[in-house]
Amino acid sequence: KMLVKLEESEGSGRVRLADFYGSALHAGQWQFSESVGYLRDLGALDESESSNLRVIIPNYLNAPSNCMEPSAYYGVCCIDECEEVLGYVEREVKAPTATPKEIANIFVNVPSASLAAGRKLSTTSLHRLQELGDHHQGHIPIHGRLFAQWL
Repeated sequence: KMLVKLEESEGSGRVRLADFYGSALHAGQWQFSESVGYLRDLGALDESESSNLRVIIPNYLNAPSNCMEPSAYYGVCCIDECEEVLGYVEREVKAPTATPKEIANIFVNVPSASLAAGRKLSTTSLHRLQELGDHHQGHIPIHGRLFAQWL
C-alpha cells in the first residue's frame, strides 16, 4: 500500500525511482532499496523515459524478493490483492477476453480492500486500458501480462 501512496499519478501503476528510494532514505521503508540493475532484471523498471525512471508497482510486488522461503518445499509471498480483483473480473466476463468498455464497466463495482465500490476509473487508467485494447485488436486477454500490469 505504501507504493500506491507514492504512485506518480493515480492509476499509473508506477512510482518515480527518486520517490521509491526517497521512502527508504526518509521514511524508513527499508524494503525499497533494491538496485537499479536488480529492478531491471525483475522487469520492474520502466525506462521509457531515461530522465524519469520509474518502478512498475505490480512487477515489483510480485518479485521473488517479496517472498520468503521457510523451507525447501514452499515459499510464502505477499498477498496479491489483484488476485481477488481478477477473480471478480473472471466471474463477470465469463470469457478469456473483454473489450476495454466491458472492463471499465466492471471496475465501477469491483470489490477491493483498498478501493471503494461505485468509483470511476481515472482518465489515465481509461487511456491505458484503451491502449491495451488497441494492442489486442479490441479484445483484451484478461490473463495476459499486460492486463496484469494494468491491474
